[in-house]
Amino acid sequence: MYLISRYGGRCRGIYTRIDDGVINVRNGRDHVHVKVRNGIVIEETTKKKSSRTILRYGRDLTVKMGKRIIWQEFFEPNTLRSLKKDSLWKKQYGISLCGSKGTLECYSTSNGAFGREIFTYDNGIKCYCAARWQKKLVVYRPNGKLWMVIKGSKVHVSRYSIVEQLAKKNGNIDVWRFMDGQNWDMTVYEDGTTAVTQGSFKASQKEGRWLENGRTRYYMSGVKVSRCLYEENPEKWNPHELLRVPNAQLRCSLLSKFGYDKLLTKVESKILDSSYDGGQLLEITADKTPDKAMHLIKVICPSTGQAYVLRVPPDMKKFEQARQWTFGLRQESIMKGSLLDLVKET
Repeated sequence: MYLISRYGGRCRGIYTRIDDGVINVRNGRDHVHVKVRNGIVIEETTKKKSSRTILRYGRDLTVKMGKRIIWQEFFEPNTLRSLKKDSLWKKQYGISLCGSKGTLECYSTSNGAFGREIFTYDNGIKCYCAARWQKKLVVYRPNGKLWMVIKGSKVHVSRYSIVEQLAKKNGNIDVWRFMDGQNWDMTVYEDGTTAVTQGSFKASQKEGRWLENGRTRYYMSGVKVSRCLYEENPEKWNPHELLRVPNAQLRCSLLSKFGYDKLLTKVESKILDSSYDGGQLLEITADKTPDKAMHLIKVICPSTGQAYVLRVPPDMKKFEQARQWTFGLRQESIMKGSLLDLVKET
């Protein structure tokens, strides 16, 4: 190990090798105590005003407040600070949730990834047990009553624990932070039996009928709408009014529900380009609308002859560009001339 001082001033720098010994560094508020063996740092202790951190490389990290341990991490042997495999790698004490404190235990998988975490209140009630292979998360309050149930997607376990996220979001739970995928069903209970919040997420957005704080709400693509609009038959909608909806997210959702193929039969459109098999790139223009121009592609299924209408970015000027975009090719690549050469479509 080499000890270097870079800010001592001209001709005051320190550069020395240390094979065995102890180094003490003070900067007024903090005190760092380093142990060196055979030229390698094996232990580092940092003392602050109210806490002490002990880092033993390849073994563990411990944070103390006085004599009380509040945090422990355990490392894979013969490494610096790698996650300990297939066992307990972190234990954190004194985390507050719902007015009570508890202990968090985190476990890793056999390959060293974040695998499972358990949070238990100090009174012995288990709050939750979350694992990356589970598709359901059940959370309890300190009195043992059910708090919430989230299902439909795998639980996301990471270094940032679920209990820390719940503690910061008691009033507005961001499910996407600790659930993988995009579709979930969530129910929040008031007394363990009565649901006060209940609904579904589609594509990480609220969708359909929701119960929020005891009141019924309706959502379309994450946008709150009236019950009348949500339950009304799309056949009764005026397509020109749909094009004038100011909220882009809601407008897109309403148009998708109405159907772009039906939209073409109700409003005027202009053919920008066409293909040999009858496919078309069309443009819909309307005055006093947020979307000055909307581009749609009409493609013909080679097997059934069925026509399908899809919305494409307004920058698409050629039918083949729009068709390539529907295959998942990035818009920037298409504009640069990078196109897929298809042998056969099915």
